[in-house]
Formats: sequence, C-alpha cells, structure tokens
Amino acid sequence: MFDFAFLAGPFQFSHLARPQKSFGPFQPLWALSLVLALTWAFSLVFPSRLTAQSLTLDRSPFLAKNHDFEASFLYPGLVLVPDDPAELEIFIANRGLSGDTFLVEVTQAPQDWSTELRRFNTVITGLFLSGEESVSLTLAASPPGGQEALLPEGDHKFGVKITSLSGGKSIESHMILSVAGSKLGREALTISTSYPEIGGPSDGKFAFSMDIRNNSPEDALVNLLAEVPQDWEYSFKPGYEDKQISSIQVPKGQNRTVTLDLSPAYQAPVGSYKVKVKAEQPKGTAETDLTINLTGTYKIRVVSSNELLSTTAEVGQSLTLTLFLINEGSAPQREVSFLAIKPDNWQVEFEPQTIQNLLPNSTPVQVDLTITSAPNALVGDYGLGLSVQGEKAQAALDFRVTLKAGSAWTWLGAILIVAAVAGLSLAFLRLGRR
Repeated sequence: MFDFAFLAGPFQFSHLARPQKSFGPFQPLWALSLVLALTWAFSLVFPSRLTAQSLTLDRSPFLAKNHDFEASFLYPGLVLVPDDPAELEIFIANRGLSGDTFLVEVTQAPQDWSTELRRFNTVITGLFLSGEESVSLTLAASPPGGQEALLPEGDHKFGVKITSLSGGKSIESHMILSVAGSKLGREALTISTSYPEIGGPSDGKFAFSMDIRNNSPEDALVNLLAEVPQDWEYSFKPGYEDKQISSIQVPKGQNRTVTLDLSPAYQAPVGSYKVKVKAEQPKGTAETDLTINLTGTYKIRVVSSNELLSTTAEVGQSLTLTLFLINEGSAPQREVSFLAIKPDNWQVEFEPQTIQNLLPNSTPVQVDLTITSAPNALVGDYGLGLSVQGEKAQAALDFRVTLKAGSAWTWLGAILIVAAVAGLSLAFLRLGRR
C-alpha cells in the first residue's frame, strides 16, 4: 500500500514497511508512462516558453536579409532629341527591415560631360532610406557648352554605383542615351484631333476640338493661327471656356485642349473646304489640316405677283392668281409640292402641281393658283392657307379672299329695288288723290 505526500516539487511516493514485491517485466513500462505524463503536464502549465522559442526561430530568415536593396537606371535605354534635357532617372529601394545609408557615384559618362546627382533640386552624393523605402534620383548630364548646349547625336553611355554602408554591398547600373536627329526624333510641338473632317449646312457653325502638346523641355507660349477660305470667320477658345484667345500657355510635357469655331461665308456654295491650323512656339511649329463639307443652305420663298395677300372673288366663280417660287438657299430643292388649306367645298388647283428641281440663284418659277369658291358660299371674308414643301425646306403663305355676289344677283337686286321704289311711288299717288 502507498502513502502519497504532495511537496513543492514533483510527486513523492512512500510506502509502509512491508516486504517488497517485484513488478517483473512491467516495471520499466511503468516508469516510462510516468515520465510522459509529467512532460504533458509541464507543457500545459508553461506553454509560453515553447512559444517564445518558436518565435525566435521564425525571425531568422528576416534577419538574414536586413541589408538587401535594389538599384538601377529606370530606363536602361532612352531616346532624346538634341534640344531635350539629359535627365536620367535612377531607382533605389531598401528591401531590408532597418534603415541604411547609401552612397551614390557616377562611374561612367561621355568625355567632357558634366554630371550631377539630384534629389528634386538638391545635389547629393548619398542618402538614407528607412526599411522598405524607395526613391528616385536624377542624373543630370550636360554636354560641353553647358545646359544650353544641344545634345550631340549618337549613343552615350552612363554608369552609376550604389553602395550600402551597413551591408557593404554595391550595385552598378549602366544605360545608353541615344540622341536622334530632328527628323527621327519627336516634334517639339504637336496638334491632334479626333475628327479632322466634319460636314453640315452652309449656314451652320462648325467646331473642331484639338489637343496641343508641348514636347519641349520648357513651358511654352503657343500662338494659334488658322488659314480659312475667303470671307469665313474663325476664333480659338480654350477647352470648356467661352472666351476667344490667340495664344495659350502649355507646360512642358503636357497637353492643352483648344476649340476652333468656324462660320462659313454667306451663301457659300456646296462643296469641300480645307482649313489649316498652325501652332507656333520658339522651339517648333505644328500644323494640321481640317476639312469641312458644306451641304448648302435650304430656304425657299413663295410670293404673289403683286405681293398682295388679299383678293376678291364672286360666289361660285373661279379666280386665278400668279405665284412665284424662289430658292433662296445654296442647295437645290427637288420634288417641290404644294398643299392648300381651304374652306369646305372650295377647289384649289396648282399649275404645275410639282417642280422637279428648283435651283439656287435661278429665275423664280411661276405657279398659277386657281381658286373656286363653293356655289352656295355666303358673301364675306375667307382665309386660304398655302404650303410649299421642298426636299429640305418649306414655305407658307396665307391669303384672304373676299366673296361678293355674282353679276346676275346684282341685276336681280337692282330690279327688285327699282320695283320696290316704283310700287311705293304708285301707292303715294293713289293715296294723295283721295
């Protein structure tokens, strides 16, 4: 039989004095089970020690790369034109966990060229980067003659070396600057438009939206000019603003949108018209050609021969009026037809009934209008509307027709009046004798 005593340390076993018994082959197994049970109990009571140990082991890969970094020219190959500035960008990134100081030096440049390493407007030879921080530097290079000198044509090689002070690691990077002639290089100034050709009626207004890009190394004041057909009017406006301009400030490397408004000459004939737009600045000129297709103006007019809009007619009798049709537009009018809005039971006829082709600036075309009132129409004033419908234009004319009794009714009325007067006279004579 066992007596248990719980102390500050592990379990302690004791037993009464009695003859010992042998466990035989099971005694080692019993001891191993006891050790495993104590280990499991220790892991439950003190889990933080094991966790701390595992965290310490997991950080080792990060500590190994504490001084890693990357560095290179942003553009290993670059093409410029002679009047461009040679400003070459360098990218540096600290990939380590802690900050580091990096030294930067130019290791290769064309002979007699001057170079400077800049961070914004500050000339530097080194810089400090925090962990996981990256920056861009500029290698400003000038050929012999200073910053105002043109870049010589050909290929020019540059090299830089970036060194980590903490890690002792260095990276070298090289690039080739190719300077092309003016024919192969980009233009200092360009004009572009999405719709270089538009069309519409000759009396309309036209607008072209254009983007002006300044590719020169400096901001530029760009003058705007246009070559238009004779008697046309034009004006330039900045994008989305309603004011006229003749020049616009365009920052280097940026676009500015301008609108060209055009008004054709009065009665401009149908046809295609060319417009040339020029943009000028000290370092270059840009041009673009625009096209306007005029479809003409559409306007017709109808007038009476005496230019009067009223007439007189007898009840039930026909009346013929002469009208003249005029094409006052600049485009032909085809299939011109006529329509009359008349009182009930009236008849209106046109001769000719249609005009196949009414040309602009031609002799007015005569149209005969015959009006016949209803036989039972009452004496009085009547309205008559005339409508002329062309291919793309129309005109209207309103008449007032005054109906009066016919000549037969006039004689009958006169006879009745004479008879009435004679009857009254006879009656007075007879009554006077009595």
